[in-house]
Amino acid sequence: MKRTNSKEVTLSVRTFERLRTLIQKRTGLDFPDEKRYLLESRVKPRLRAQGVSSFEAYADRLETDNTGEIANLVNAVTINETAFFRHPSQFEALEESIFPELVRRHQQHRTGPLRLWSAACSAGDEAYSLAILIREALEPRHPRLEYEIVGTDIDTEALDEARVGHYRKRSVRNVSSAYLRDYFDQSGDTFVVKPSIRDMVEFRPLNLTDARDMRKMRNFDLIMCANVLIYFNKESKREVLQGLYRSLRPGGYLFVGGSEALGELEVPLEAARYDGALAYQRPTNGSLSSRA
Repeated sequence: MKRTNSKEVTLSVRTFERLRTLIQKRTGLDFPDEKRYLLESRVKPRLRAQGVSSFEAYADRLETDNTGEIANLVNAVTINETAFFRHPSQFEALEESIFPELVRRHQQHRTGPLRLWSAACSAGDEAYSLAILIREALEPRHPRLEYEIVGTDIDTEALDEARVGHYRKRSVRNVSSAYLRDYFDQSGDTFVVKPSIRDMVEFRPLNLTDARDMRKMRNFDLIMCANVLIYFNKESKREVLQGLYRSLRPGGYLFVGGSEALGELEVPLEAARYDGALAYQRPTNGSLSSRA
């Protein structure tokens, strides 16, 4: 098979439109005009893998694809930048205020296990951070507490990495020395999550814009979905938020990124402010409007 010389191929405006439309329909991710060269750099390795000589030929193949290449494209364009305890103020709010409230509510109403969801979890850093916080902050006080932690992502390769639980030093830069000692094994420059923490999390593939996928995600007390909405256009953001709203129990909490304001997206979540952190809570009597 002839190898493609990737240095000689460029992504035309017309083919950029074709590819970003395919990606938007499949994932909801938005690549505006100014990100054409970013998309080009991320897709170019797929040309070599498929043995095609141009972006145009690759787009043709995708439009008639029955080999699963679209999944490889999704993995290539998904942006996976994360770290353990990436937003420390959010985890402080969880430990000091939100977790105690959720536990009291569960004990009062007997609603089953505490259910936590790391949405768009990438390589699992956030989901494992939740597991460590459960182990440290809740289990000593509530040894009989039942809980479920789920991590989801559309990138299946990232999920494979999450299940293995191997991380470089950059990923654990916010982890205390005590947590590193108790919950990781170090091998050279690699930090490996111990089985006792890995076993606390279930990882699943999921597309936040797929209604069928989202119907499976219900009755969560907490959803972490930071720095994800910035990659969607306004319509897709609203769609994703409506899905997350439905996934929350009444009284449940949603965390998004610090720059991801929800005010204009018409989802009835109430702001809950903590020192350095902003969460959104589903009202106990809230419901989506008929536009949802």
